[in-house]
Amino acid sequence: MKTLTVAVDEEYIKTLDFVIKSSKMYSSRSEFIKDAVREKVSELVKLNEDLKEIRAAAKRMAKKAKERGWDGSLISKKERDKWAKEYMKSL
Repeated sequence: MKTLTVAVDEEYIKTLDFVIKSSKMYSSRSEFIKDAVREKVSELVKLNEDLKEIRAAAKRMAKKAKERGWDGSLISKKERDKWAKEYMKSL
């Protein structure tokens, strides 16, 4: 096990202590912080998995677009605006 030391503003500590005491869910700052860190790590892992799927979907779309003649270049603002208007009409 490793120790992690965190320096924070005194006002933040007062707020943290108040929240911990009010919630009655944690007996110490350490418990609260460990739980918060675990929660944030879980969120980031999930986000990373979501981003992997988004990247994979973008690659599939690019491949399909290239098969249909797209040369891989960026589209112009005029084209983006046109496509956005067409999309909004479809809603």
